Amino acid sequence: MAISKSDIPNLLLPGLKTEFDQAYRSRVESGIAQQLATVVHTTIPSQKYAWLGSTPTMREFVDERQPEGMREFHYTIEDKTFEASIAVDRRAVEDDQYDLIRIRVRELADRVAEHQHKIVVEALAKGFSDAGYDGVSFFNTAHPTGGGSTYGNRTTSALSETALATAINQMMQVPDDRGEPLGIVPDTLLVGPKLQWDAIALIESPVVVYKGNSTDTAPSTPYKNVFQGKLKLVVSPYLRGTYDDYWFLLDTSRAVRAVILQQRSDVPVEFSALESGSQSESAWWRDRYFYGVRARYNVGYGLWQTAYGAIL
Repeated sequence: MAISKSDIPNLLLPGLKTEFDQAYRSRVESGIAQQLATVVHTTIPSQKYAWLGSTPTMREFVDERQPEGMREFHYTIEDKTFEASIAVDRRAVEDDQYDLIRIRVRELADRVAEHQHKIVVEALAKGFSDAGYDGVSFFNTAHPTGGGSTYGNRTTSALSETALATAINQMMQVPDDRGEPLGIVPDTLLVGPKLQWDAIALIESPVVVYKGNSTDTAPSTPYKNVFQGKLKLVVSPYLRGTYDDYWFLLDTSRAVRAVILQQRSDVPVEFSALESGSQSESAWWRDRYFYGVRARYNVGYGLWQTAYGAIL
């Protein structure tokens, strides 16, 4: 039996689903969200993280093991449902403009990955007021640690050589909630577009030139940049407006990072069509076909010790 124009939407959908899945996997694997956040897959809508806080330090094995239970800290993340949809003119399908439709579908895949990037970065930006697992704001000057002492992971200093050195030293000395050093080594500097050129000069230039000024008449002197090669730079367009002077130092090598991106493993990112075929309601009333993506995920906070934030 010959294929009619009305059959084309039904035949297109499997190929478009494959196109979407391939584009989404490719985009996610190299996405900013996966670089910065710990990705956790869950099968329930509200996940309680009772394991946040530190694990026990190693001790000499004498007589028997001394297991420790979970700390009193816990944190809950509830997933949210997100969608994005596009309308395709029926004529574009009938006229075999398949490549144009594929481009729009790939853009949908980009939008999912980019939205995850956005909410991860915005979680960091909001961390100066939103609470983490220990009950105080994620970026705070007085996180409770072992022995009744406190420790800070925030500053009001602008991005500079001195501020960055102070932040690195602070993070490398940060204790866990038992007061033991965690061995944090920051590896990523996160800034917005406004600070990107200062950040590039600060951590990527092989040399720094000291310049004299009105109070210090020493001649300009080039010297080796000690920050070169120490940090990876991530520039996010979502650090803008109120957040454009914010900067963050992160340790992304840890199993548990500063932000948790929680995704439903039993409800995968879904690409689908409203209806297909010329007899569909959308095609009849609007002369259009509708395609969309739906996903369930959300973000929350992990270990504050793995992040240092500057608010100006």
